[in-house]
Amino acid sequence: MKPKLLVIACDAFLAGIYGRKFELSGWDVDVVETIADGEHRVMKWRPDIVLLDVECESDIVSEVRRLNALPTWQQVRITLLASDGDHAEIQQAKEAGAEAYLIAGHFVPQEAVAKLTRILNHA
Repeated sequence: MKPKLLVIACDAFLAGIYGRKFELSGWDVDVVETIADGEHRVMKWRPDIVLLDVECESDIVSEVRRLNALPTWQQVRITLLASDGDHAEIQQAKEAGAEAYLIAGHFVPQEAVAKLTRILNHA
């Protein structure tokens, strides 16, 4: 069974780059533009991992905490994708329940595939 990835990204170009790389690596991928759309998609599709672009939410730490509290998100692993690496925000996001925090400038899409595959294999 293929792993399922839901990409939540306000930037369609960025979402497309990551989505295609995961699909080429054997993942089932779906992409939405808003967290609200992501919440609905998680209920119906049940992805293994959500790759959430932090640019979609001004207070990403609170949003991760809120999503992790939802019953439909209990089995979903959240990984954040950011354009910069604010160490305090990274630590707070992990404490709120994010599995990982990828910095787009430091992780090319293929490295993101490898990292998320490792996260799933350690479930």
